[in-house]
Amino acid sequence: MKGFSTMIKRWDIIVTLVLVLLSFLPAAVFSYQQAEKTNGNYNQAHGEGLEGPRVTVAVISVNNEEVRRITLTGNTENEVFDVFSSDKDFNTVEVRGEEIRIKGANCSDQVCVQFGFLSKPGETAVCLPHNFIIELETVGGTVIEDEPIISS
Repeated sequence: MKGFSTMIKRWDIIVTLVLVLLSFLPAAVFSYQQAEKTNGNYNQAHGEGLEGPRVTVAVISVNNEEVRRITLTGNTENEVFDVFSSDKDFNTVEVRGEEIRIKGANCSDQVCVQFGFLSKPGETAVCLPHNFIIELETVGGTVIEDEPIISS
């Protein structure tokens, strides 16, 4: 063990710590950008003014076709309903105030039920066996052109 401590120099430790800290930089930048977009500060940062109130809307789709839109902003009602993707496949959706979730489904894996409540724009819940999607979108205010998605 004594031989190992003589091999490591002070600058080895410093460089390693700096590299570890820099590895968290992309996550911090991405989180900051997402927070700006969801809080509505994105328009102000780019010199764009708002043209009306921003409202969060849940868009429910089955097989890439919109089935229902539910306005969540200011909602005080509670509702539970079923959405059928075929004769025997269904998802039970629960709306509780300004939140929405997939409460139940008759698919075998039940992964979609584990998403929990969605309340922020950009959040999604998906049931792949039923091709069922709940997306939260922001409607109103200045329309922002879709930015390209870059993936590697």
